[in-house]
Amino acid sequence: MITTYSDFRLKLKTYLDDVFKTKSPLFVTRTKGENVVVMSQSDYDSIMETFYLLKSPKNAARLLSAIEEYNGRAGKEQNLIEE
Repeated sequence: MITTYSDFRLKLKTYLDDVFKTKSPLFVTRTKGENVVVMSQSDYDSIMETFYLLKSPKNAARLLSAIEEYNGRAGKEQNLIEE
């Protein structure tokens, strides 16, 4: 979704509700100043967690290796132990 700053101010509640419902960011364009992005806190938290996990080159390599293994169907399904 994209809107102007003026329209965003006029319909603030509607836009915020839409961002929450659709889980899609809202891009707010401004004529003077940098544009901004509005997103739900859960989406923001998810992005920050991903950045944190990929910050370490060793951890990033391990995660990417696991994704490749999963995509190559080399992984095995296991049941979780419930206590």
